[in-house]
Amino acid sequence: MTTKIVELSTVIAEKTKVVDEYFKKNGLATPSFDLDGPTRIAIPPQEKEASDALTAVLSATRDLNQLLTGPTGVLMGTSPNDCLSLQAVYRFKIAQALPVGEEWSFEDLSKKVGLNVIDLRRLVRHAMCNHIFREPRTDYVAHTATSKLLAESELMQNFVGITMEEKFRASGRVVDALQKYDGAHSPEQSGFSLAFDTPRGFYDEMEAHPERGRRFASAMNTFASLIPLEPLFNAFDWASFGKATVVDVGGAWGPVSIGLAQRFPDLNFIVQDLAGVVDEGPSRVPAEIKDRFQFMPYSILDEQPVKGAPIYFFRAIFHNWPDESCVQILKNQIPALKKGARIVIDDSTLHEPNTLPSSVEKRRRSMDLSMLTWFGSRERTVDDWEKIFKAASPSFQLRHAKPAGMNYNLDVEWTG
Repeated sequence: MTTKIVELSTVIAEKTKVVDEYFKKNGLATPSFDLDGPTRIAIPPQEKEASDALTAVLSATRDLNQLLTGPTGVLMGTSPNDCLSLQAVYRFKIAQALPVGEEWSFEDLSKKVGLNVIDLRRLVRHAMCNHIFREPRTDYVAHTATSKLLAESELMQNFVGITMEEKFRASGRVVDALQKYDGAHSPEQSGFSLAFDTPRGFYDEMEAHPERGRRFASAMNTFASLIPLEPLFNAFDWASFGKATVVDVGGAWGPVSIGLAQRFPDLNFIVQDLAGVVDEGPSRVPAEIKDRFQFMPYSILDEQPVKGAPIYFFRAIFHNWPDESCVQILKNQIPALKKGARIVIDDSTLHEPNTLPSSVEKRRRSMDLSMLTWFGSRERTVDDWEKIFKAASPSFQLRHAKPAGMNYNLDVEWTG
């Protein structure tokens, strides 16, 4: 009888060959820790065989690691130290201080970043265990592909920044918030608010601290850029509306609407977000589609000012808000809706337990806890979504809920 660990090792060997062949066939660089290694490993979902193989490898390697680590090792090995060393790398700007392609001594790097050499050495050597930097010779530091990315990408610096300086701190107070507020969920009763000793929720806190707010907005743009638009194009029949206006609610400076406009030439777009966010929009829209765009300051906590549009589009908006706020956001749209209008939602959606590969399941569950940490909100199942629509109005009818890459696409019709 084949043991589980041998079964997993076989999956890893067989599926890695499929992934490797995909890289070769498409002229893609092989994953490497070296300086010139690719910065992102992603296979489009439409390349199903290779995409499924990559997921299988990631799930099997994770499961095999945990089996061979054993229960004692898993429990004792759970540690915040990965975040600790990365937080130091971020705060002291160690990656930016080290020139790409050079080898610097810890002594010289210590002087450059302003951290004593003993602590610098121990923190960076821990980061090296995650292939962030390498030590090509004793007491000298050089970049890897990962540390080079952090050194050169401002977007990645901001993403790491909000994770290490905001979320790392906030996650340590989530359980305290659950105890203090007896399971109540609101932005003001979150681990984030406890950690930063503020009566404000996350968004209000960011508004009060514009530099942190800009870092968060940049980080979210980084995250959004990792989600391919092709599944969104295919999950909803955009073309069936002909010449129509799409209201992109909470659409930032319009990256998703720009992608839709380039694919569907009959659609015009009104992109709404807070004033400081949409101000950037006009300069981002390519000249050839600029005449199809408007940008409008709008808070989703207020009544929708654009009346009678056929499509109101929300991407990655609702999961940032607790249920009661989601109901109110939908109610705020009702005065603008004509019969047959659509609320189109592209958002994370939870599946039933044990129905996804373990690596995908872990990613979805982690996102759910991130929402709890930041906002006191949550990811939802399709059943949860239907309850929210019903609570907002019986006239909201869910027409479909389709997988759309990492997200789900929900097509909701106003029948009132």
